[in-house]
Amino acid sequence: MKIISFLVFLAICAAVALAGCTDETSPAEQEALLSGAVSGVNAELLELKEAVEGNAESLGTGSLSGESAEQTLKNTLLEFPWAESSLVISGEGIVLTAVPANQENLVGMDLSSQSPVISANSKKVPVVSEVFLMQEGFWGISQSAPVFSGDGDYLGYTDITYMPEELIGRVIMPLLKDTPYDAWVVQTDGLVIFDTTAEEIGKNLFTDPAYQSLGLREVFSRIVTEPSGNAVYSFWDRDWGRYVGKKAVWATAGIDGAEWRIVITKAAEEVVTAETTATPGIITPMALGELEDFVGGAVIHAVNNGRDAALDEFNNPDGQFVSGDLYIFAYDMNGNVLALPFQKGLIGQNRREVTDTNGVAYIDGLIEMAGTGGGSLYYVYPNPAKNYEEQLKLSYVLPVDGTWFVGSGIYVPGLGTGFDEADKDRLMERVKSARDYAQVHGMDSACEAFNDLSGDFANGGEYIFAYDLEGNTLALPYQPELVGTNRLGFEDRYGVKAVQWEINAAKSGGGFVYVTYTNPDTGEEGLKLCYVAPVDGTWFVGSGIYTADT
Repeated sequence: MKIISFLVFLAICAAVALAGCTDETSPAEQEALLSGAVSGVNAELLELKEAVEGNAESLGTGSLSGESAEQTLKNTLLEFPWAESSLVISGEGIVLTAVPANQENLVGMDLSSQSPVISANSKKVPVVSEVFLMQEGFWGISQSAPVFSGDGDYLGYTDITYMPEELIGRVIMPLLKDTPYDAWVVQTDGLVIFDTTAEEIGKNLFTDPAYQSLGLREVFSRIVTEPSGNAVYSFWDRDWGRYVGKKAVWATAGIDGAEWRIVITKAAEEVVTAETTATPGIITPMALGELEDFVGGAVIHAVNNGRDAALDEFNNPDGQFVSGDLYIFAYDMNGNVLALPFQKGLIGQNRREVTDTNGVAYIDGLIEMAGTGGGSLYYVYPNPAKNYEEQLKLSYVLPVDGTWFVGSGIYVPGLGTGFDEADKDRLMERVKSARDYAQVHGMDSACEAFNDLSGDFANGGEYIFAYDLEGNTLALPYQPELVGTNRLGFEDRYGVKAVQWEINAAKSGGGFVYVTYTNPDTGEEGLKLCYVAPVDGTWFVGSGIYTADT
């Protein structure tokens, strides 16, 4: 279709959609994905509701504080390892109990002025709050249930808190995997609480400058006011390279006050690129050397020519810093995009909180690597040369100065990157259980247990490891000769400083990282997705799961 015809098509479709007519061309597949997303999100919310109500019933027959209350909350929270915390709050708005242990500083805090606390205490029914900045330090949701005494007196409420993208993503991302569809979820106030394009999360449809064209405002107004519908609008494609028409269908999910519009979109025009071939799971030393030399040359160019001139060149798709599959990207140390030659729509946006489909905060990781002098790390990223198939990408970054850095990346072809959601849940639960054990028993006793090959924490590839924040090895049951050594400089097959990356993630409150490492169950090296959690301000624990490919 010629460009002028495509634009006319968009104008006609937009006019029809804005008039409230149905879009008879919406594929059944898109509607089926929407139905699955809505039912899946509601199922997750209902499962949480049942758990929180169970806690409330238990607390009502016992105490709202103390060891018994803490254990009740802790046990339930481990059933939802992707959630963040659980509190008990009195009818006066005072925090009585908080888990995990690193949230104990909240106990005694007066939260009576917070609108979600006011809502829960005034309604005295189960409530799913809107997203707000929590005292725990993250933008999240409180899903609560009232606590009543045996005599029916209202005592307060208990909750489980979580980031909405965690609950929603675990449902939607598997549905959309290897499809041409994208999704986003918005509250009725316009706040985007989930998006497969992670840079959009946290923006507001009605205040963010990127959404203020007349056509977008009208379509988005329909979405937040109509429980279901369909429309066509223009926005950046999934690779942020150009504007495309998007066919959207939406419906509503939510319980107990939550009203979330789930929107499934598909570009009206697809980009087809050439196929490439490569040896599965192998990056040659020559390719690694080329990558590092390419990034090093960009640093020299930036130093010699100055930031503005260098960024002009890096953003030029026909310039000297686009070579085959290699191109230079650049960020400042706050995570703002400075150069992305094939994703111009992202320039100027902040991507610090962006994660890949397995939850790895790779932009934050790149920033941390650049801040320590440079290095490499992995993340899963859509490959335009493979019809946006998600593949593992290895990127190498170097600082230009203390304010910004440059980098480039190559795909690791054929290496499996899909980790099952249930496996990831078990991984997080395993690590958080080990964290809780360590917080109760202390470093020495806990690490002794972690290093015991006959104990509960050394179950083959599911073993627990531990390091302090200086990189000293505290627990590594299948490599006891390394316990007591410093592994801050450890690099895996492709030069990724995994321990340093894990330390950075632990300092940020915990998270996922990748490493290529030997699986004790098979004796073979493979891609490992690790999850780490801080025990306190001095050390952390972690564990991992492996892909089948080496």
